[in-house]
Amino acid sequence: MHCLFAIPVIFLSGSALADRAYKWIDEEGTVQYTNRLPPEAAQTERKELNDQGRVVKVYKAPLTPQEKAEVARLAELEAKKKERAEKRAIHDRSLLATYSSKEDMQKAQENKISMVQGLVQLTHSRIRSMQERLLALTEEAASYERSGKELPFTLQHQIKNLRDQITHNKEFSLDKQAEIEEIRKQFTFDQKRFEELTSDKPPRQDRRRSALELAMNNPDLDLDRRDRTLLSTFSSEDDLLFARNEELEVLDRDIKQSYYDIDGLQQHLAVLSDNADEYEKRGELLPNELIGQMKDVMSEIAISEAKLQAKRREKQEAEQKYANDIERFRFLISSIKR
Repeated sequence: MHCLFAIPVIFLSGSALADRAYKWIDEEGTVQYTNRLPPEAAQTERKELNDQGRVVKVYKAPLTPQEKAEVARLAELEAKKKERAEKRAIHDRSLLATYSSKEDMQKAQENKISMVQGLVQLTHSRIRSMQERLLALTEEAASYERSGKELPFTLQHQIKNLRDQITHNKEFSLDKQAEIEEIRKQFTFDQKRFEELTSDKPPRQDRRRSALELAMNNPDLDLDRRDRTLLSTFSSEDDLLFARNEELEVLDRDIKQSYYDIDGLQQHLAVLSDNADEYEKRGELLPNELIGQMKDVMSEIAISEAKLQAKRREKQEAEQKYANDIERFRFLISSIKR
C-alpha cells in the first residue's frame, strides 16, 4: 500500500485501467488508492479516478448527527426567512393600498388609540360598578357573620366571582394601556417603511451576506450561534422589528380572545349565582343540576385564567428576547462598520 501511495501511476497502469480507482484516507490519515472500497471507506470522503488519475467524482462522507441537526436548523431558518419575506411583501402592499400619505397614517393611529382608550375607560367604569356591588355583598356577608349564621353558598361565590372579575378587568386595562404603546411603535415602524416604499431613491440592497462575512472575518468579534443566526436571518434592524411585531401581534390576539372567553364565563356564572340566590331567598335547596353547572363554569374559568397567564408570560418572554436580539444586532452591525 505504501508503494501505491508513493507511485500511484503504477496502480493505474496495465489491467487496472479497466477498473474504477478510488482515492481515500484511512483512520490513520494515510492516503489510499484501491480498485475496491473497503467497508470502512464508506464512512469517509472518497474520490473516483479515471484511467489518467484525474478525479471524476467525489463521494462525501456521511453527515454526523450533529451535522445533520445543523443542516436541519439552517433549513428551518431559511424557510422562516422566506415566509417572513412573503408576509412583509404582503404588508408592504397593504400599506400602499391603505394610505396615501403620512398624514393618513397619523389619523389612523389617532383613531386606533382613541378606540382603545375608550375601551379602557369603559373597563374602569365596570370596575367601579363591580367594586360598589362587592362592597354591598361584603356588608351582607358581615351581617351573617355577626349573627353567627353560615354564609349562603351563592353569597360566597358571588363575592369570589366579583373579586375575580375586578382583578381580571384591572389586568385587561393594563394590557390595553400597553397595547397603546405597541400601536405607537407599530405606526412608527410603518411610517418609516411607507417613506421607503414611496421614496424616489432606489431600494436598499440586501447586505445580509456581506455583514455576516465581515463579522466572521473581524478578529475582535467572538461570534456564537446566536450571533450567526441573527446576521444570517435578518437583513436589517427593520427586518428584526417586523418579526417582533408579527409575533407579538399573534400573542396579543390570543390574549384578547382569552379575556373575552373569561368575561363571558364570569357573566354566565353571575347569572347562575343570581338563580341560586333566588332559591336560597325562598329557603329552598339548590338543585344539584344548578350546583353542577356553577362548578363546571368555575372550573372553565380557572382553566381559561391559567391559559391567559401562560400567554401573558409568553409575551413577556418574547418581548425580552427581541429586546436582547435587537441590542445585540445593533452591536454587531456597529462593530462591522467601525
